[in-house]
Amino acid sequence: MLTTNPQPDEAFIRQVNEAFKNYQSTLALSRSPLANSPLVAPALVRDTVSPTADERGGALRLVLRWAVTRLAPEPPLYPLDTPRPYADPSWRDSRWWRYTILRHRYLEPLHPDEFVEGGRYTETLIALTGIPSGDSFFDERNRAVREVAAWLRQQLSTGSANQTIAQMALQEALTPLQNRSRERQLLALAATFTGIFPRTFLLALAVAEHLPEAESTLAALVADRLLRTDQVASELWLGPSIQSWLYAETPSELRQARHQRVARAYADAGEPLRAAEHWQRAEHWLEAATTLLEATGDLVDEQQVEELYEALARFPARVLPQQQGRAVQLLSSDLALRLGRRDAALTACRQALRLSTTPAEQAPLYRRLGKLYEQRNQRHALAYYQQAAERFGPDDSEMVTLYKDRAWLYILRREWPQAAADLAAALAATPAADATRADILDALASLHRQQGALEQAVGYAQAALALRELNGSPTRLADSFNNLGLLYSAGGDQDHALRAFGEALALYRRMGNAERTATTLLNSGMAHHLAGRLAEAVAAYSECLADAAASGNTLLPVRAHYNLAEALAELGDLTPAAEHWRAAHALSTTAAFDDELRDLEELRQRFPTLGADPRQPDLALQLDADAQVALALATRVGQITPRDLMAAATVSKATATRRLTELVQRGLLRQQGKGRATAYIPVQAGPALPDAPPDGLARRLRTHAAELATYGVAALGQLPADEGRLLVRFARLPDLPSFFALEQRLCAIMGRRIDLLPADLPGPAPERRQIEWIEVTPAVQ
Repeated sequence: MLTTNPQPDEAFIRQVNEAFKNYQSTLALSRSPLANSPLVAPALVRDTVSPTADERGGALRLVLRWAVTRLAPEPPLYPLDTPRPYADPSWRDSRWWRYTILRHRYLEPLHPDEFVEGGRYTETLIALTGIPSGDSFFDERNRAVREVAAWLRQQLSTGSANQTIAQMALQEALTPLQNRSRERQLLALAATFTGIFPRTFLLALAVAEHLPEAESTLAALVADRLLRTDQVASELWLGPSIQSWLYAETPSELRQARHQRVARAYADAGEPLRAAEHWQRAEHWLEAATTLLEATGDLVDEQQVEELYEALARFPARVLPQQQGRAVQLLSSDLALRLGRRDAALTACRQALRLSTTPAEQAPLYRRLGKLYEQRNQRHALAYYQQAAERFGPDDSEMVTLYKDRAWLYILRREWPQAAADLAAALAATPAADATRADILDALASLHRQQGALEQAVGYAQAALALRELNGSPTRLADSFNNLGLLYSAGGDQDHALRAFGEALALYRRMGNAERTATTLLNSGMAHHLAGRLAEAVAAYSECLADAAASGNTLLPVRAHYNLAEALAELGDLTPAAEHWRAAHALSTTAAFDDELRDLEELRQRFPTLGADPRQPDLALQLDADAQVALALATRVGQITPRDLMAAATVSKATATRRLTELVQRGLLRQQGKGRATAYIPVQAGPALPDAPPDGLARRLRTHAAELATYGVAALGQLPADEGRLLVRFARLPDLPSFFALEQRLCAIMGRRIDLLPADLPGPAPERRQIEWIEVTPAVQ
C-alpha cells in the first residue's frame, strides 16, 4: 500500500511513461533522467561510482520491473520471466488488468504470433483480459503508469525498497555464473577482501586453493565488470553488495583460513592496519593486537590515529589475554583523548585499570584518570594524581609527566606553592637537553606570569623556545611563539607580541591547524585592540571567525564574536556590533558558558544598544552564520536541501537539518517533500529596512574598508537604475560561505536588502559603463 508521500508531478509521470516505451532499448533507458537519479543506485551492484551507460539502463529496467510487480494484487502464480499460460485466471481478473497491461505490453511484450487476427497489442490484450473497450483499456493503462510513478516517487523519497532492489540486481548479476564455476569461485575468493586490494593477493589465494587458469578467469571477471581494476591492472575492487552476498555464502572455516593467508601477505607488505583487520576477521585476536601495538609509533607518525583507534575498537570484550587486553585499552584511551573523545578515553582507561594488578601497572592509569578529570572535577583529578604518585617507582620517567600535569592543575587553582614544588621536582628529574624540559619551562612561565613576575616569565618562555628550536616539533615551536606573544602583550609590548604571534601563525597555517590558527588570530586581534588599533583588531577578529568555525572548538567563535562586538562598538559601528553580541550570546546560551554570558552582560551595560532588538528587525540578520548561508542560498537558487547546506557551510548533516528546521520555525523557509526528496524554499520576504541615502553610500562603505578587506573586496559598484544590486570586484576570490557572509554584512552596513553580484558577470555594455565604483582596497590585476 502506498503511504502518504507527495504524488508524482506530470513531468515525472512523463519520464516513467517514456521509460516504458523504451524498455527494450538499454541505450535509450540509460539516457532517461530516471537512470541518472538516485532511484537506480540500489541496482548498480557492480559499481555505483562509475557505472557504464548499459549498467544505468539495465538498473532502470530492473527498477521498473520491481515497480510493476507492486501492481499485482497478490504474488503471481507465474511471475516475471516465467511463461504465463492463457489458462491463468488472472488474465481476466479486473484486479490484475494494470499489471497485465504493463507486463505484456512493455516488460514481456506479446509475440506477433499471439496477436488476434487484424490486431496488435491493444486488441490482443483487450481480448485476453476482457476489458470492455479501447477507451477502458487506455484508461487502465494510464492509471497503471501513474501508479508505477507513485511507487517510484515513494521509493525515491524513502528508499524503503533498496534492499529488495539490490537483491534483484545481485541475482541478475550472479545468475550467469552458476554455470561458470571457476569465475564464481574466484569471485568468492575476492569477497575475502574489502575495499581496494592487490591483484597479486587474489592470485596467491587462487594458487593456495588450486584454482586453475586464474589469470584468464580474472580477465573474464574484469571484462564483465564484476571486478574493477585500475589502468595498470595492479589493484582490484569488488562491489560491496556482491562482496557481502558471496562472503555470507562462504563457510566460516574457509573464510578464516583465507583471512589468515591475507593477513600474512599484508604484514609482509608492511601494511599493519590491513593485516590486523584480517587477523581480526580470522578471529586470531592475539596476532591482531600484537600487530597493532608494534606498529603504533609508525601509524601515529603517519597521521593514522583515527584508523588505529577504529581498529582497536573492533576487539570484542575478553578475547585477549590480560596483558594484551590492558595494552589495547591503554592505547585506546590515549588515542581517544588525542581525538578529543574524553568520555571514550575515560571508559577505556577504566577498562585497562580493571585489567591491572600491580602498582606499576596501575600508576600510569591513575595518572591518565587525573588528566581526564581536570576539566570535570579538579578534586577528583588531584586524588587520582596522588594515587599515581604513590604507585610510581622513584626512577619512573612518567613521574615527570605527572609533576607537570599536576602543576598545571595547581596553577589553574591558583595554588602557587604546590605548583612551584611540582615544577621544581619535574625540572630536577629532566636532563638539560631533553625536549620535554620545554613543557616544564612553559608551565613555569605561566606560573610566574600569573604571579605578576613578567620578566621571569619571559625568561622561562624564551628558554622553552630555544629548546624547541633545537629539537621540538613545529607545533610545539609555534606554541612557544604564541606563549611569548601573550607574555609580551601582558607586559604592554604589543609590537613584539604581534611579531611573535606572526611567527606562530605562519607555522600553524603551514600545518593546517585551524584551532590554533584561530586562537593566534584572536590573540593578534587583542594585541591590536590593546594598542588602540581598532580597525586592525576588527580585521584579525573577523579572520579568526572562519578558522574558529572549522576548528570545532565552541568557545573560540564566542570569544571572536564578543571581541568584534566590543571593538565595533568602540568604533561607533553599533549595528554590526549588536549582531556579533547576539551571536556570542546565542552560542554561549546553547553551550552554557556562564562566564561568557556574564562578560556579555557587562559589555551590554557599557553599550546598552547591543542587547536591544533593532527597529523593524530583519530576521535574517539575527541568525547565526550557518543559517545566514542557508537563507541566502535558498533565496538565490530558489530552494535548498540539507546536502546543499552541508557543502556550502561545511557542517554535518544533523547540523544542516537543524538549521533548516529552525528557519522553517521562524517563518523564513517552507519545507517541501519528505525523506530524501525534502527541500526548503523561501517564503515571501518580510518588509525591507529603509534604504540608505545614496549620497552616504561611499562614506558608509569606506568607513568599513578594513572590515570589507578581510572578505577580499577590492571595490564595490552600483547601477543608478538598480539600487537593489551591488557589484563587487575581489582582490582574492572567497569561498561560497564567505561570499554569502559578505552579502549579509553589506545588508547590515547599508540598512537594506541587496543582491550582491560578482563584477565579471556579463551585462549590457551601456548599463555597465554607468557603474559608479567605490574603491575599498587597491584592485589586484
